[in-house]
Amino acid sequence: MSTGENDLKSACFELARTTKWSRKPIDAELLSSLAVKFEEIARGFVEESLDRDIPLIVKAVRYLNQVHALPPMDEDTSWFYNMLSVVVEIARPNTVVDERGKPFLEEMQKGIHRSLSFQA
Repeated sequence: MSTGENDLKSACFELARTTKWSRKPIDAELLSSLAVKFEEIARGFVEESLDRDIPLIVKAVRYLNQVHALPPMDEDTSWFYNMLSVVVEIARPNTVVDERGKPFLEEMQKGIHRSLSFQA
């Protein structure tokens, strides 16, 4: 297994841990099963011809885990598919945006710039 594939597996496991977090013990099998579901979804977004490789998807999964994953999501994976679709499209566009959509891209660009300037 390559480093990128290990990174993807690890990022998906961390995401599963975040979405299933609670104050009580979590069944390791359920956690692993959810991580596999996330990984399968994530692998579906790999498309070399669009420069959507595993390292990009790993970054997207880590971003979603940090910013959008919440414990109430539990076993639901639809949010992950939908959000991953959006962030990957922003990072590696597959469609042309016309003049009606470009103003929002500019707003996202401002927000991204602001986020990059914050110190963790």
